[in-house]
Amino acid sequence: MIKICGIKDIETAERCVELGADMIGFVAHRASKRYIAAETANTIAAAVRGRVKTCAVGFTLAECEGYDTDFVQAHDANRGAKHILSGHEKPSGEFSYFLFDKSSGRGETCEYPQWVADYRDRLILAGGLTPENVGEMICRHRPLGVDVSSGVETDGVKDISKIAEFIKNAKEAYKE
Repeated sequence: MIKICGIKDIETAERCVELGADMIGFVAHRASKRYIAAETANTIAAAVRGRVKTCAVGFTLAECEGYDTDFVQAHDANRGAKHILSGHEKPSGEFSYFLFDKSSGRGETCEYPQWVADYRDRLILAGGLTPENVGEMICRHRPLGVDVSSGVETDGVKDISKIAEFIKNAKEAYKE
């Protein structure tokens, strides 16, 4: 699974679909420079519905209210089947996926703890991934998915060529 997060417009969402992303994320945390309102996210989600999964991303589930997406991702998203629990501590509760990101969305790399392997069948790795290192991370940790935001940006804007390279490199690594 390849998730491109921080999508802010229909054009970028459409390109992510064309390039083979499995999921796109909309940031619901108001303090983020990638934040978009629920109304805007819902318009984008409707435009790509059925072709790619969508996800509202916040620090809390409450931030994700009003977003009409397939999944919600938050640090307290451990109460339902359409939840992506995010964090850097061993997870508990009910969730579809566990997104490990020690940097809490700041795009910083880290060493992944050994226990993440216990969740490999629902693990999404994030934090500091780029087109240059995503293949190595997939081969080393064999997660179900990878998530990127700042790693496919140039000057804070999604860069379609970087998204294309990230998806290509991730798909190649998953074939190995």
